[in-house]
Amino acid sequence: MDYRLLALDMDGTVLTSEKVISPKTEEAIHAALSAGKDVFFATGRAPIEMKEHLKHFPEMRYVMYLSGAIVRDLHTGKDLHNVNIPLHIVEKIMDIGKDKAALVAIYAGDGLYVEKSCRGRMKEYGCECFEPLYEACAVWVDDIKETAMTHGHEVHKINFYCGSEAEWLRCAAELKELPVSRASGIPNNEEISPLGVDKGTALKAMCEALNVSITQSIAVGDQSNDLTMIRAAGLGVAMGNATEEVKAAADTITADCDHDGVAQVIQDYLLLGRRCPEGADEGCS
Repeated sequence: MDYRLLALDMDGTVLTSEKVISPKTEEAIHAALSAGKDVFFATGRAPIEMKEHLKHFPEMRYVMYLSGAIVRDLHTGKDLHNVNIPLHIVEKIMDIGKDKAALVAIYAGDGLYVEKSCRGRMKEYGCECFEPLYEACAVWVDDIKETAMTHGHEVHKINFYCGSEAEWLRCAAELKELPVSRASGIPNNEEISPLGVDKGTALKAMCEALNVSITQSIAVGDQSNDLTMIRAAGLGVAMGNATEEVKAAADTITADCDHDGVAQVIQDYLLLGRRCPEGADEGCS
């Protein structure tokens, strides 16, 4: 199979457990881009959270931000895809988050907003792995709901980080009644996107825009928010550190994020043209 397009999740996939890109993985991405392949990051992160990483890949043309709510042409600065959560739904989401004592992160425009009262307390909400990133990128506000409503017509995604599984289940029970798309990046987390928006639908839109058959695409990830693109792609790849659900959905499994699983995929499938594993879906062979 002549695979032409590669969608890469960031946290737990391109990034190691230390939240950096290893030299071997960076080199492999450059090699694929130099070979004329369309390689892009498919992340739940906002544009502001990706700036430092993108500095290393000036030749990369596209990025999928916020779990598919934004697909941007980095060379022109124009969005191929841009979807917001309706204002009245934003208000309902915020009421649920405040009632359940969750840390709520608002992704509006290209920015990230978090309430000041949560600063220094991210460990309580199980999201301390993102604390350095939030300290570098977030705007800390007095009232997160007021901020959400002020930016209501440009909210692309809302993240809840709950302090316990019980709180998360209570949030999930109420959120499932709303017309939104939901996924999870880490335990006790809700990633809330506009209805119908996820990494899989954005991958299909990218393939159409670039005139690439979906069967010629590869998607690599590790968490449930990657499932839609792993299932949609011609070749779905789970990282060695992926959840069991993601591994079960994938066509093949690569090494974990601390052992250059992404570099392995690029070498085997993009550069050497290896066929998909025996027993994988017919569309990937």
